Amino acid sequence: MKTLSSSSSVLILTIIYFIVIAVFSFFDFSDFPIINYIIGGSRIPLLVIIYFLHSHKKNVIYLSALILFFFAYVMFLEDTPERSLYGSIISLIYRFLIFLIVYNSIKNKNWFALFLASIPFFFTYLYFILLINEFLNADIYPWILNGFLTSLIGGIALYNYLFEDENKNFWLLISSVLFVIQIGVFFISKYYLNAPIFRSLTILLFGVSNFTFYKFMIFNEEKENDISYS
Repeated sequence: MKTLSSSSSVLILTIIYFIVIAVFSFFDFSDFPIINYIIGGSRIPLLVIIYFLHSHKKNVIYLSALILFFFAYVMFLEDTPERSLYGSIISLIYRFLIFLIVYNSIKNKNWFALFLASIPFFFTYLYFILLINEFLNADIYPWILNGFLTSLIGGIALYNYLFEDENKNFWLLISSVLFVIQIGVFFISKYYLNAPIFRSLTILLFGVSNFTFYKFMIFNEEKENDISYS
């Protein structure tokens, strides 16, 4: 009964999560700061609760990464160079924690192969950096490091998906591709061309990329449980 109740709660909260993502992406609440903060700020807490209810292991690193990502969002609410720098540094720490999770989840650590698989992701990310580098100040360095870590995550995801046919690798690959696209669209929206379509895309990609990584976490934990029971 408890498991059934938990599953129902996860399903309901997941539907609410995507409703929030859709509402926040298609409607601009910038003229209503309090509503903007409540709706935008509810996304990560919702995902934390969904993960907490669904997971049997409660990965502290992942929960810490989500909390950091929430604070990065708060920093980016105010469009000032100082807040942008703080937001980029917090985002870098968040990405490092995500990298640690992914690194610890894989068996094959052939770094040469992983590096080669990371190149397409890194060049895509570098293109976005070069596109907006004249608008970046000191925060360019955290973003470059962020891109390097994101590319490594993408390389790990691609390599493991090709050689290990597992659900967790599928979700990790989808999440990694969306991470790169999300950051690129965020760059364009924040530093290059502030158009409504890019704002909507950033929010949608934010929601889906984080949800697909949550799915990776669940499948990875289930895989670890199967190994421990065998």
